[in-house]
Amino acid sequence: MKSPLMLCLALMAGTAAAQEAKPHGGFSAGIEMREQATSKDLGLPIYPGAQVQRDTKDDKGAVTLGLWGGLFGVHLAVAQYRSSDSLDEVAGFYRRALAPYGKALECRADNSGKLAPQPAPGQLGCEDAEPGRDGLVLKVGSKKDQRVVAFQIKGKELHFQLVRLTARGD
Repeated sequence: MKSPLMLCLALMAGTAAAQEAKPHGGFSAGIEMREQATSKDLGLPIYPGAQVQRDTKDDKGAVTLGLWGGLFGVHLAVAQYRSSDSLDEVAGFYRRALAPYGKALECRADNSGKLAPQPAPGQLGCEDAEPGRDGLVLKVGSKKDQRVVAFQIKGKELHFQLVRLTARGD
């Protein structure tokens, strides 16, 4: 799996396109960068008993980034966790957590990357998912408002990333 920061930057680059601000009584702009992501930032609960997954000793295991100006904006939160529970158990928990936002798209090795069907404009697809041979990626929402949970089995542990991406503007 990619590090939270690399995943954030890749998603932001693939989703956000700059847009000119239109005058409407003022202009505001800002940037947010935090080495944490709360359940509220992620728009999903944290799996009970999950531990923060750190790829290196300096890794915080999470990041929240935001960038906005005028009519354009993007907010991204990513956190990595690990659990000794099975993929079926943890994925079931997140299928239920994602259900209020729509039916989750399930990306596996046999329907992701080059094997993925092309999604309708603005809809999520599996073309950018990297579930690996035994992994799974759950997605719900649209290109501009999505929640993603990516799972990968590492030895006797299940590693998973929670991602929340919201964007505004064309």
